[in-house]
Amino acid sequence: MSLRLRVALFTAAGTSLLMVLGSLAVIGAFRSDQMASVDSVLAAQYQVLAQPAATAARLNRPRLEELANQRLVAPAVVRVWQGDRLLLELGAEDLGGLPPANPGYSTLHGESARYRAFSDTVEPALAIGRALDIEVAMSLEQVDAVFERLQARLRRVVVLGVGLFGLAGWVAAAGALAPLARLRKATEQVTETNDLTTRVGVDRGPREVKELASSFESMLARLQQADLQREEALETARTFAAAAAHELRTPITSMGANLEVLSSHPDVGDRESLVEDLVSEHRRLVGLLEALRLLSRGDLTGPEAFEDVDLSDLVEQTVANARRRSPSARITEVIPDTPIIARGWPEGLRLMIDNLVANAITHGRNSEGQSEITVELVDETPGTALIITDRGPGIPATERDAVLGRFVRGSSAQGAGSGLGLALAAQQARIHGGSITIGDAPGGGAAVAFRLP
Repeated sequence: MSLRLRVALFTAAGTSLLMVLGSLAVIGAFRSDQMASVDSVLAAQYQVLAQPAATAARLNRPRLEELANQRLVAPAVVRVWQGDRLLLELGAEDLGGLPPANPGYSTLHGESARYRAFSDTVEPALAIGRALDIEVAMSLEQVDAVFERLQARLRRVVVLGVGLFGLAGWVAAAGALAPLARLRKATEQVTETNDLTTRVGVDRGPREVKELASSFESMLARLQQADLQREEALETARTFAAAAAHELRTPITSMGANLEVLSSHPDVGDRESLVEDLVSEHRRLVGLLEALRLLSRGDLTGPEAFEDVDLSDLVEQTVANARRRSPSARITEVIPDTPIIARGWPEGLRLMIDNLVANAITHGRNSEGQSEITVELVDETPGTALIITDRGPGIPATERDAVLGRFVRGSSAQGAGSGLGLALAAQQARIHGGSITIGDAPGGGAAVAFRLP
C-alpha cells in the first residue's frame, strides 16, 4: 500500500470517527432537549388534570370526564389507576392496554409506538375512597420521526464528509509527498549513473521531508568525498608503487652487479671498495624500505593514535641522537624553559623531527663542508612552531612545493637520499592538521618551519 493511499485512508478514517462522534453528540443533545420538552408538557398536564381526573374517575360522571378531556393538550393521554385496575382513560390516543407506568417519568413501549409518561399518586378531592394513581402520557412518534430524519441527514453528511476529506487527504498527500518522489528519482539516478554529484534540491514540503532530503544530500556529499579520497588513494598508490620500484631498482641493480663481480673474480683488486659500495647500498636500501614503511603507516594513522606529547623533551632527544650520529655537525637547540605539550601521534612527531634534522645535516653544509644547523621550538600561542635552519645552499623558491612530494629531491641536494625526508614531514603536518613551509634562513641557507595548530 502506497504512503499516499495510507494518508488518504487515515484522513478518511479519522474524519469518519470525528464525524460519527460529533453526530452522536448532536443526536444525544437533541434527544435530551426533546425529552425535556415532552417531560415539561407532561408535568404541566399533570398539574392541571390530576385532581379533576381523580374526581371524575371516583364519581363516574360523563360531564366531569368531558370537562377534564377539554383541558387535555393533544396528543396527551390521562389514565387513572386504582392498583392494577384502570378506572378512567381520557384522550385521543389508545395506549393499547399498556400496564401502568412507574412513579415519576418513564417510557412505555407499545406494539407500534413508544410513549413518555409521568405518574404520581394523589388523594381524591372528596375525602372518600383510597388514593388513586394519575398517569399522563404522550406519544413519542413525532419525536422518533424527527430523530430518524436527523439520523438520516447526519449519515449522509458523514458519508459525504468522509469522501470529501479522503479526497482532500489524497490531494494533500500528493503535494506533501512530491519531494519524496523527487528524492526517489534522485536516488534512482544515482543508482543508475553512479553520479555522486547529484543533488535533490528540496526547498518545499514538510520539515521532515526537507530534513530527510538534507540528510540524503549530506550522505551523497560524504560518499562523493570518500570516492574522491579513494580515487586519490588509488592514484597515490599507483604513483607510489611506480616511484618505489624505480628507487629500489637502482640500489638492487648496483648490489647485484657488485655481487656478480665478487662472485666471478674473488681476487679482484678493488674488493674492499666493492664491499664498501655493497654496505652503502644496503644501508640506502634499508633506509628506503624503512621510510616506505613509515609512510604507509602514516597513511593509516588517525586521531585515535593521538596523545599528549612533550615537544620540548622530544626535540631534546632527537638533537641528542643526531649529535651521536653526526659528531662533526654543529647543532644548536633553542627550547623554552617550560614544557610545550601538544596533542599528536608520538612516533609520527618523533619521525618528523628526526627527518627534518637529518635532512638539514645532510643537505645544509656550508661552503667549507661543515653542517651547522639550529633547531628552535617556539610557543606561538595558540600554536607551536618547530623551525630548523641551516647554512647550506638553500632550496630554490620554485622547488619548495615540489620537494615536499615523495621521491623528489631538490637541485641543490647534497649527498645520497631517497627524496622521502620532507615527504614524511609533510605527511605528519597533514595528519596533525598543521603545516610545513620552506623559506630562506637569515644569513643564507634553508629554513623549514613545522607548525601545529
